[in-house]
Order: sequence, then structure tokens, then C-alpha cells
Amino acid sequence: MNRIHLRRIALLSVISVGGIVGCGQARSYALNTDLAQASVEEAMQAWVDGAKPEDLKPNIIVGDTEWSQGKKLASFEILEDDATTDGSNLHIRVKRKFRGERGASESTMKYIVSTSPAITIFPQQ
Repeated sequence: MNRIHLRRIALLSVISVGGIVGCGQARSYALNTDLAQASVEEAMQAWVDGAKPEDLKPNIIVGDTEWSQGKKLASFEILEDDATTDGSNLHIRVKRKFRGERGASESTMKYIVSTSPAITIFPQQ
């Protein structure tokens, strides 16, 4: 074998090993859209019912600071027609109506929802 041929084999070996190592580091998780939407519905209803985010663990992990800080949700509407996905996460908007000592307020929040390896719901900032 000549030197050029040996260099090509060596280069291909390095590329192959690098590809194998790289594949193990990045992992893509499939999204179950129906489960994601149902989980958002369950979480928002739990909030309306006076539950805390911790009450949904370990089944659903919610990272909404407004909820964990005690803001009272009166009602909500999930805007499913506006939902998008990147394959691993559902991006869905929720119209929220709050009640408080100073009266009612309203806001719309986009949530990022994952179903694998765990069901997680976090507001998108």
C-alpha cells in the first residue's frame, strides 16, 4: 500500500470514531403531542384548583414561577391552533386569567412541553 492510501484509511478511521462518539452525546427525544397537550391541561386545571406545582410530581414537572410564588389562576384557555413543535418539544400558548386582591388580570404565556424522558412544562421567556 502506498502512503496516500494509508492516510485515507487513517483519516476515515478517525472520522468514523468521531461520528460514533458524537452520536452518543446528542440525544433526541420523540414528542407525544397528545400527552403534551393533556399534561398542560392537567397542570393548568390543577393550578385553578389550588394545587401547587410540587403536587404534580413525579408525573409532571412544572417550572412556572408565577404559580410557585402563589399567583391565583382563575381560568385558562389552551390555544391549540397556535401550537408548534420542534420534534422534541411542544410550544403552546395558554391564555391565563388571574384573580387577586387588586382585581383580575390576564396574560398569554407560551409554554415549552416535553414528554420524554419526563413530562416537563416550562414558560418560554
